[in-house]
Amino acid sequence: MISGRANETKYLENCYNREGSQMLVVYGREGVGKTSLLMDFVTGKEYDYYLARSVSEKEQLSLIAGEMECESSYDAVISKILSVHCRKKIVIIDEFHHAVKNSQSFMDEMVQLLHRSWDNQPVLLILCSSAFSWVENDMVSQIGQAAYEITGFLKIKELSFLDLVRYFSGYSTRDCMSIYGVLGGVPRLWKAFDKSLSVEENIIRAIIQKDGPLHGQALFEISERLREPAVYHTIISRMAAGEDKLNDIHASTGFSRAKISVYLKNLMELEITEKVYSVDVKGRDNARKGIYRIKNHLIAFWFTFVFPHLSALEFMDGKEFYDAYVADSLRHFEAPFFKDVCREFMSLMNRSGALPIPVGDIGCWSGKTGDIDILASANDGRTIAGVCCWDKDTVTFEDFEWLEFCLKQAKVSADYIYMFTGGGFDDRLLDMADNDKSLKLIDPNML
Repeated sequence: MISGRANETKYLENCYNREGSQMLVVYGREGVGKTSLLMDFVTGKEYDYYLARSVSEKEQLSLIAGEMECESSYDAVISKILSVHCRKKIVIIDEFHHAVKNSQSFMDEMVQLLHRSWDNQPVLLILCSSAFSWVENDMVSQIGQAAYEITGFLKIKELSFLDLVRYFSGYSTRDCMSIYGVLGGVPRLWKAFDKSLSVEENIIRAIIQKDGPLHGQALFEISERLREPAVYHTIISRMAAGEDKLNDIHASTGFSRAKISVYLKNLMELEITEKVYSVDVKGRDNARKGIYRIKNHLIAFWFTFVFPHLSALEFMDGKEFYDAYVADSLRHFEAPFFKDVCREFMSLMNRSGALPIPVGDIGCWSGKTGDIDILASANDGRTIAGVCCWDKDTVTFEDFEWLEFCLKQAKVSADYIYMFTGGGFDDRLLDMADNDKSLKLIDPNML
């Protein structure tokens, strides 16, 4: 059982407790835990569940009717749903985008279900989908007037680092950070790791070895959702190699800037990549205007370590491959995701009132000569800045001085400074923190 969905469960319960019938759309990337959440929610309640397939309209109806044990017509299906009288009947159509894309009448029939249920047997109709980009960009235009019947949207996002730490409670915080760097907040991926094995053993067994449950999963996610995978593989490969600007990708691939922009847009819609913008400050002339990064953790891992060395993998076992291509660079790979964890920590502290000042959005600043990993301001202008050093054994006073240099480039005056480490701090920083309450030092255990 994976926790971390209290807010989503509360939302569903509130919908269930409303008067009359409702239609909800619940969506999120595959493996994020949508169906598990819904199955927990319906425990002890009257419900029908149907998993839509990518088949013709006629076959879809035949499958629904077969599972409902009624005649093969929507009228018979609806009558069967409404035949059980209870406080409110829950109807879940999972992966409903398959039914919509192959049927002109499916959504009209779902609307009829709502209308027929209103005065007799209230229904909570939940349309669930892992095609989250389609839901956000194309669904409304495809379902037409039926969109007006939707009473709520619930996007199921990845779980947090804190949720992962709870799930992998037998591991150290450092090991959890490694797991998070490789798998992100996707529960289905977490389940592929054996809690009795080390992080290294799990990476080898689950991802690197050809018979591993996650071997090739990254390529499948791309080819399943996108046409021309060769182009996408090329762009992602260059991003994994450190090219984070459109001009850099253009120079190395030879693809036109216009083409790259279109493909990056598609990747961002699928949340495989993202564009990171700097917080707007006075030193905007010294900032980079926006950089691209791979957002999907498993895809980032695959294209950083495995994809460039697939030929070698043909002649090496998993352990040899890990030692040759992964071991020495894994902490460096995890470093950008550690920054996400640190911002998550700051957000939790902010919501609980544990920061020295209440701040708004917690962002970052990417400079031409250096970065500020954490940057956030209060309404009165007071500012918190931070640096996140995961791939260093010891954070030193020189790292503090470098942050001060970056703050000058950004033309920001920081009232409080947070320094995060994956290892420890040198004595000079520890002495400073003892005497200066505006300097906060955070080690992995404090996360």
